Amino acid sequence: MSDRRPIFGLAVLALTGCAVVEPTPPSPYTLVPAVGGLQVAGSGREIGFGRDRDGAVASAASVTGAAPEPVPCAGGRQGVRVDASLTMIFTGRTFTGWETEDGAAGTPCA
Repeated sequence: MSDRRPIFGLAVLALTGCAVVEPTPPSPYTLVPAVGGLQVAGSGREIGFGRDRDGAVASAASVTGAAPEPVPCAGGRQGVRVDASLTMIFTGRTFTGWETEDGAAGTPCA
């Protein structure tokens, strides 16, 4: 009877080498609602009111790590939920407000 352990070990090594997936590190920053938009805490940057929709949403999503979700708003405005409690509001293609469970600034969604 032959010893199959060396071959089995090589097969396991080959399979596990292909299955390694490196996790994406979480963003070290957080979004903090502010009077003029959203502060990116820890970076010295902000996502200010007046910014273009695509860039503002992409920036917020890169900080939160969450997929943006559309939210219905009144008056022709569009809302985009960028995390569990933060909704960005756009008038046309311009970032004009935000809402959370605790407050709001700029143009309201309702």
